[in-house]
Amino acid sequence: MNWKSCLTFVVSFLFETTVPSETQLAILGQHIVLDCSFPVDKQWDRTRCQIEWKLDKVVVHSFYYGQDHLNDQNSHYVNRTSLYHSDIQKGNASLRLEHATLGDEGNYTCTVHTEMGPKRTSVSLKLAAFYAEPRLKFSTSACGVELLLTTKGYPRPSVQWLTVSGEDVGDDTVTHLSQDTQGLYTVSSTVSLQGAVNKTLTFILKNEALGQEIRRNITLLSGNSVDVSPGVYQERWWFVITVLAVMLKYLKLNKLYRTHL
Repeated sequence: MNWKSCLTFVVSFLFETTVPSETQLAILGQHIVLDCSFPVDKQWDRTRCQIEWKLDKVVVHSFYYGQDHLNDQNSHYVNRTSLYHSDIQKGNASLRLEHATLGDEGNYTCTVHTEMGPKRTSVSLKLAAFYAEPRLKFSTSACGVELLLTTKGYPRPSVQWLTVSGEDVGDDTVTHLSQDTQGLYTVSSTVSLQGAVNKTLTFILKNEALGQEIRRNITLLSGNSVDVSPGVYQERWWFVITVLAVMLKYLKLNKLYRTHL
């Protein structure tokens, strides 16, 4: 092996694409930038650089001969992707994806081909959506009271009902999760309490992906029996609902909403 071939081998060996090692998180409906960079030198030629992004085998975005070529782009990504053209000469091959949907989740491959050869690296993307403020419905009877809290978000959350002392009231609760056509989870959590009740319960929902926590303290006070019809008596109920905390870990959001200029 002569010195020229050795030099070519070393240069090729040093050429690598770089992407974040951790899974990237996007908020449903917002944009996300998938970072990818590569080394350039003074001899770098923009017209000879090729950049391609794929989700598995699906073409997301293609760039070569100094411009975008989107004829082979999958229809799911039309008018939603872009590169930072002015920064490509600086080694920036990052992809900006607009209006993120749950269908965008998966492993993306960034392939950069220059005079030093092709290099590809993969980065994983996950989606999340904040859970909305829960809606409360309740019904009472001579036997007791039933509370129902519903909300929607993504991904699958954890749900708990606790007493003031921190005891789980799971035996009296039923939580049902279903997914709509978009893939969002609808959470319906019911707690049923028998007889006259004077207590405070805490509903807790956690969306670990976004560091979101929703807490609601619900105080139930049953009063004296009230005659609502001849021969029929029903407990009078008062409900005091307190929202203690809704969203936490705002520092994580700063990273999610950062923009590349």
